[in-house]
Amino acid sequence: MKKKYNFIVINFFRITNPYSGASEISYNFFKNIPSKNKKLIQLSNIKQKENKIETIIARSKFEKIFRIFEMAKLTKQYFKNKKYPVIIIEGASWVGYTFLFYFILKRKLKNSKFIYHSHNIEYLLRKQKNNYFISILTKYFENYIAKKFDVFTCVSNDDKKKIKEIYNIKSVLLSNGINIPNIRKIKEKKLKSNYIFFCGSIEYLPNKEALDILINKIMPLVIKKNPKIKLVISGNKKIPYKHNNLINVGFVSKIKFYSYLKGASLFVNPMNTAFGSQVKMISALVFGKTIIASKKATLGLDIKNKFNKIFVASDHKEFARLILKNIYSKKTNTKNSNFYLNKYSFENITKNFINKI
Repeated sequence: MKKKYNFIVINFFRITNPYSGASEISYNFFKNIPSKNKKLIQLSNIKQKENKIETIIARSKFEKIFRIFEMAKLTKQYFKNKKYPVIIIEGASWVGYTFLFYFILKRKLKNSKFIYHSHNIEYLLRKQKNNYFISILTKYFENYIAKKFDVFTCVSNDDKKKIKEIYNIKSVLLSNGINIPNIRKIKEKKLKSNYIFFCGSIEYLPNKEALDILINKIMPLVIKKNPKIKLVISGNKKIPYKHNNLINVGFVSKIKFYSYLKGASLFVNPMNTAFGSQVKMISALVFGKTIIASKKATLGLDIKNKFNKIFVASDHKEFARLILKNIYSKKTNTKNSNFYLNKYSFENITKNFINKI
C-alpha cells in the first residue's frame, strides 16, 4: 500500500502574489507538490487569503521571531492524528529562522521528515554582503541544518559540490524552474524601436549593481552606435535613473512580463554577483531568447551546446558589442524553447523530487 504523506511548507516570507524570483519559486513548488494533503504557512506584512495557505502577520524581523513559535504550534496541530508528516522549510530567508523553528519542533514531532529547500548557499551570500559575525552565525546554523535534516537540497551541481566542501554532506538536487506558460498564446509587446529587456527588483543589491552597469556603462556605448535601441526594465515601481532610451514598465503582471520578454530582441543580464540559478534566466531560456549575460548570471544553469543562445561578455565593452551584433536576432528560437520548456517545467521538477525523496 502506498504511503499517504502529509506535507506542510514553511515560509518566513510572503509568497502569495509572487513579487520576486524566490517567492515565485516557493509558490510554484508548493502548488506543484503532487498531493491533496498539503498546507503552507507563511509570514507576511499584509493579509493574504488563498486555499491551503495560512498567513501570519509579521511586520518586522523582530516580530518574525515571536511568530515562529506560532508557526510551530500550528504545524504541530496540523499533524495531530496524521501519519507520515513531511515538513519542508523554504530557505530564501535567514537560516536562523529555520534553526529556531526546528529547535522548537524537533522533540515534538519525532517521526517527521524535515526537508530544507535551499535556494542558495546562504553562508556564501552573507559572507559577501554582511558583517563577519552574521556570516559566521549563518554558517553555524546552516551547518547544523545540513547535518540534522533528512534532506538538504541544492539548485545546481555547482552548489552540490560547494555544499559538500563546506558542510561535508550529500545534498539532493532540486532545480529551479517556472510554471510554463502557453507561449504561443502570449502576444509579444511591440515598440517602435528594437528593445533589450532586463528585469529584477533593485531592492535586491545584485540587481541594483547590474542595472547600474547596464545604464551607466553599457547603454552609452550601445546608443552611440545605434541611438534607436531602447532598454526596457520591469520589476520596480520607481527607479533612480532617467534616460531617453530607458523605459521602466514598473512591477507588472506575469502575463505582461512574458509579453515584454517575448517582444524583446534580446534578454540582457550583466550581474556581477549571483547565487544559485535565476528565474529570470530560466524564463528567457524557456522563451527561446538570445541572451547576452555575464558569466556570473549563467551560474546554476544546465545549458546544452546544441541549444545554446547565450553570449557571455567579459566586460561592459564586450557586452555592448554583443548587443549591437545580435540586436536583430530572431525573437524566439522554437527548438531552444521546446527543449527548455521540458527541462525547466516546475511541475516535472517537483514531481520527480517528491518521488525521489
